[in-house]
Amino acid sequence: MTSKSIAIPAVVAGALGAVGGAVAHAAEPTTADLVQQIQQLQSKVKQMESAQAAAPATKDVDATVASVLTDAERRSKLLEVEGFTAGHTADPDGHFVVQSADGNFRLIPMFQFQFRNVTSFRDSGKASGSDDFENGFEVTRMKFGAIGNVFTPDLTYNFRWASGENNGGSSLTLENAYLQYRFADAWAARIGQWKDNVFHEETTHSGRQLAADRSLLNEILGGGQTDYVQGVALIWDQGGPLHAEAAYHDGYNTDNTGFTDGSGGGNALLGFGHTNWGVSARVEYAAMGTYKEYEDFSAMGNTSQLLVFGAGVDFTQGGSNDVFFHTIDAQWENTAGLGVYAAYVGAFRDTNSIVDDQFYDWGFLVQAGYMLNRRWEVFGRYDFTHFDDGGIAPGSQDELSEITAGVNYYLHGHNAKFTLDVTWLPDGSPATFSGTDILVNNDDEFMIRAQYQLML
Repeated sequence: MTSKSIAIPAVVAGALGAVGGAVAHAAEPTTADLVQQIQQLQSKVKQMESAQAAAPATKDVDATVASVLTDAERRSKLLEVEGFTAGHTADPDGHFVVQSADGNFRLIPMFQFQFRNVTSFRDSGKASGSDDFENGFEVTRMKFGAIGNVFTPDLTYNFRWASGENNGGSSLTLENAYLQYRFADAWAARIGQWKDNVFHEETTHSGRQLAADRSLLNEILGGGQTDYVQGVALIWDQGGPLHAEAAYHDGYNTDNTGFTDGSGGGNALLGFGHTNWGVSARVEYAAMGTYKEYEDFSAMGNTSQLLVFGAGVDFTQGGSNDVFFHTIDAQWENTAGLGVYAAYVGAFRDTNSIVDDQFYDWGFLVQAGYMLNRRWEVFGRYDFTHFDDGGIAPGSQDELSEITAGVNYYLHGHNAKFTLDVTWLPDGSPATFSGTDILVNNDDEFMIRAQYQLML
């Protein structure tokens, strides 16, 4: 018998005792009174027994609680990602990072937004011969993507899409799409689509330039021509001053093309309708400083002097045409806020289409920026392009100059900055380069660009 069963007779006994005490001090009850009292006590006992029977047993309650806890734990494990952290890197141009505790998985989302107001004046710029004046707003670049590594820090990825005026207006274009694997201490291999690593001005991120955009020389003979390629590359980087890279690809400017020879590539400006294949290479040597400081053209925040020499080549064959791009360049920065960059750019063309079928075009660029304080920077740039007379249409300009000057205001490094620059092209431009807002013209052209940039 349980302790609960013993408690009920004890209650009855206590009640009878109380009745007996009352009888001893009062008149003797009648038989009917006693019967009525007994019936009331029996009714109370039955109520207590019913309540006891309705209560769940302790073991049943414990079993139910255990079942609920087990189910909750199982469900929580479905949402659990053990050891993952998220945060913002501490450097001035830092990014939001999600990664595993062991570093084997890492995801960095990337965004870039450039909004620009452009004013352009062209002397005799209209087809009628009259002057042309244009002013308006544009989203020059809107890019998003992700970089990081998977399974191991040695296997990295870079995926990026872009829209805006620089990428054809409202269209969405795939830019970077590659994997890179470090298979030895100093060696890595890359596959996919990336910007052809030849010209430093082009491979330096569009958000880390001094001016609102790259130079006219770059668009005509440099990275604006080579652009993105698809292929495989071998990279040598021992973590020291020397970097080298060589690639085999489908030819210059072959981003988002198929594998067949006639699927695209090249550029009509240099006489290429399509490409078959190409090889490219670049070597860099940091005599002073680190490659982190080499990622932009500004001396903002430099803690040591920087001096890097570079050289790059690209040879592309398409049909019966060959083109050989090449460059040498140097970049110097000090800790007082001064940064200088200079480059020589050339392109040798063998078009095999007319009698005089070999042409050599060349040019050079110099630019400098100076930090007035931690937020304000002034800069200037001059570039010159010379065309081989035999490779241009009669009456076209064979020498082009571009002069640009402006200021940068850094709200938060390159991640949030405002740029205002003025460009003068005394000889015009042989083509329209919408990404830089340069319009075709054979005479003077002036341009004012005011740009706000946000990068995350």
